Amino acid sequence: MSRPSTRTLFVGLAGGTAHLAAVELAFRALGHAPPERWPLSDPDRAVGLFALGFLASLAVAHTRLYSPAIGLPAAFAWATVRDAAAPAPEWSEVGGFLVVDRTVFLSAYVGGWAVLVGLLAVAAGAEFGLRSRYEFGDEGIRNLPSAPFRLRNAALGGLTVGGVFGLAATARIAAFGVSPTSAVPVMAVTTTAAAAVPVAAAARGLVGPTACFALIVPSLARTVFTGSEGGPVFLLLLGPAAVAFVLVALAEAAVRRRFDRLPTD
Repeated sequence: MSRPSTRTLFVGLAGGTAHLAAVELAFRALGHAPPERWPLSDPDRAVGLFALGFLASLAVAHTRLYSPAIGLPAAFAWATVRDAAAPAPEWSEVGGFLVVDRTVFLSAYVGGWAVLVGLLAVAAGAEFGLRSRYEFGDEGIRNLPSAPFRLRNAALGGLTVGGVFGLAATARIAAFGVSPTSAVPVMAVTTTAAAAVPVAAAARGLVGPTACFALIVPSLARTVFTGSEGGPVFLLLLGPAAVAFVLVALAEAAVRRRFDRLPTD
């Protein structure tokens, strides 16, 4: 994989700046959070939002994979619309900490920026595998190695990409508190596995696991972003979900071989 060009880096910088500015403007326009919770008032939050926009823009410009360009605006729009449609929350101070009477989705979006990086990585990995496998617009893909068609390589690629999401999602849920703490490593494994299977399957030309994973993404994203009470259980249940995705992949492969419609190596 070649290094990004100077022009591509400038695209990434512009994307990161635009994303940070857009989120800041949304906070100011809606007024659903006090000024000290606005992104530019917190360097850590500002850096995270910039990094999210930078990485998504860089990925699109450098590789010509389109899922980050779709997923990032969709997630931002979801958070903004949810907040715009809800009544203004009430903030108060308890024990020196700001607390709110309901979920502020833009705040959850900001806090979960690393989780969204992981989700976009999974989407891009699945897109890369399917486009390469079926030669659907694959001539437009740039600066990436050949898709890992062999099972072992596909599995390693899936685990690598899935691990980005698994670690980010687990860290986000763990930040809200997990009891017992011994469940945290298990959550990381189950979440990584559930994200890895669709990416690996896509590299093999199998669509079913990606479609199944896409069905749970809205609930998964909301749970992880907002740190809802059932978050740890949800991530643990991704273990059985990963097994189900594997079974879907095996069933799809068997059916498509039966009809001789699975791409060959």
